[in-house]
Amino acid sequence: MARCLGEAAVARQYRQRAGESPKLAPTRVPGGVDVRGLTARHWSLLMVLATHGPLHTGQVVTLMFGSRPAAVRYLTALVRADLAWRFVYDNDSSHLAYYEVSTDGVAALKSRLQATGRPTPLGLGRPARGQLDASAFLVALTRTSRENGSGHLYRWRRATDTAMWLRDHGVGPVDVVGQGTWIEDGATVSFLLHVDCQPWKATNVSASMNLDGYRRANGVPATVILVVCATTERQRCLHTELTADPLPARVATTTPDRLHEHGPAGPAWTVDATRPTVRLIDLARS
Repeated sequence: MARCLGEAAVARQYRQRAGESPKLAPTRVPGGVDVRGLTARHWSLLMVLATHGPLHTGQVVTLMFGSRPAAVRYLTALVRADLAWRFVYDNDSSHLAYYEVSTDGVAALKSRLQATGRPTPLGLGRPARGQLDASAFLVALTRTSRENGSGHLYRWRRATDTAMWLRDHGVGPVDVVGQGTWIEDGATVSFLLHVDCQPWKATNVSASMNLDGYRRANGVPATVILVVCATTERQRCLHTELTADPLPARVATTTPDRLHEHGPAGPAWTVDATRPTVRLIDLARS
């Protein structure tokens, strides 16, 4: 999560067949998808793309495989079956390939879920606002869980599920992109994740505007509200606003640069612009 990805519409270049425009998502003949030969692992990968995508190959390796060749092999099979699309962002000089579930892939997943009597997740295949940032956060915590051995991501909810969960707890609407529970060193911290990609000063756009729904709630069902601010200026503005008008829960902030340096579980967070940064798990104790 090296930068605030934001919500600006960035043009994509899709991998297409001859005669098709690379600027448009591929179109297929309904019912023309051949799912024969797909294994349970293919379907699991397709579900990951439908709930957390778009994802690049490295993220898929972390979330599912642990092996890049295996991830590429399974992703390629889904693309060839027209169940997933492959694209690159026009503004990405690295030409990193991303994968997302296709329209036919969503339909195939829904049919498979219905056939096995399982419910279809709300908004399946429709990325929520902030999806790229939320997925990067999820992948980073998953990687930390596997590498350091002392921390564990116990739970993760995507934006749509988090919004419904908060509504059931009398909170909302808030512009939340995810919710999770992190366990480390015998402590547990439950967090709600927000991404603020506004570069403007607080005089133009309030840094805490997207958190107003918490002020109208009787309580917040989390240890801390995490906010990734686009710049250090926005971070200072947010803490100033929260000092004047506090929320009924602790708020910790960071910036994309600090997240990139330390990772979401590391000493990237501060509850006060004048205090040193702390680890995610330290927010459970402070």
